[in-house]
Amino acid sequence: MYSKSGDIKSAYAVFRKTKNKTVPCWNCMMMGFANYGLGTEVISVFNEMQGSGLLPDAISFTAVLSGCKNSGLVSEGWKYFDSMSKAFSIEPTTEHYSCMVDLLGRAGYLDEAWDFIQTMPLKPDASMWGAFLGSCRIHRNLEYAEIAAKQLYELEPRNSANYVVMMSLYAMSNRWGDVDRIKDVMYNEGLKPGPIWSWTQIDDRAHVFYAGGKPHEDEGEIYFELYQLVSEIKELGYVADMACVHQQVDDDAEGEKLLLSHTEKLAITYGLMKRRSSSSAPIRVIKNTRTCSDCHTAAKFISIARGCEILLKDGIRFHHFKAGKCSCNDYW
Repeated sequence: MYSKSGDIKSAYAVFRKTKNKTVPCWNCMMMGFANYGLGTEVISVFNEMQGSGLLPDAISFTAVLSGCKNSGLVSEGWKYFDSMSKAFSIEPTTEHYSCMVDLLGRAGYLDEAWDFIQTMPLKPDASMWGAFLGSCRIHRNLEYAEIAAKQLYELEPRNSANYVVMMSLYAMSNRWGDVDRIKDVMYNEGLKPGPIWSWTQIDDRAHVFYAGGKPHEDEGEIYFELYQLVSEIKELGYVADMACVHQQVDDDAEGEKLLLSHTEKLAITYGLMKRRSSSSAPIRVIKNTRTCSDCHTAAKFISIARGCEILLKDGIRFHHFKAGKCSCNDYW
């Protein structure tokens, strides 16, 4: 419960007090650390579990590989993946192979990830191609992305998220003709982008912010506060990332205006507006998709400008912003 809510310290405290830990108990702690991007801690718990006399199961390896992929621990990931069958007689599943594709791709080893996909004994499924496509977006590799997207269009033709990823990649490369082409394909196939939302809880009430959806009841006040906030962080060195603007704009000013509407920025701003001046509790926000690099940078600067902590759980992992730094070390 604690780890799922982002309170990893409390989760670990409860874990340490637990007697007669079972393998599922160890696995839960490892997965909690993995979701927080604490790969070395995952490995430490993994080794401690074996030291206690328990053997890891397939879920244990999912946790340790997830910890490696979320921390960029490539050599360690290879080591544990190879040990599954050699040392523990556990055959890797599609989930383990997907973790390895994600680990290699996110770390920038796209050629190695491609070779891994081509030589694995299992037929690549949508999770593997999706992990590869996500890595291509991070590193802006259109050549591999188009290959992955072609596979995904065949495996899950109704999944609009794959089309949206390709649109964002084409937009980053200023290939607006391809952006329009994908929009036409989606329109003709009756595909609509999935909803993008962020929410924060204020006084036991959830406040949800939708991209292009129904505006919040305090929208005017929120944008007024957000404009002030952006002015503050610009003085600290924040520069809007135009690569996160996925539609054609006439100038940077128009692009910056679009970036202001990102749902996590609105939720963070609202949380700051409603925070009691004496409160030291972090601003907590949950988003259903991966946060963009611009919002990630903005959150780091906001934590400095307002002297606050921000806990953001996006579609990938937890991000804990404090004093201008993020727990992910800018690796997500």
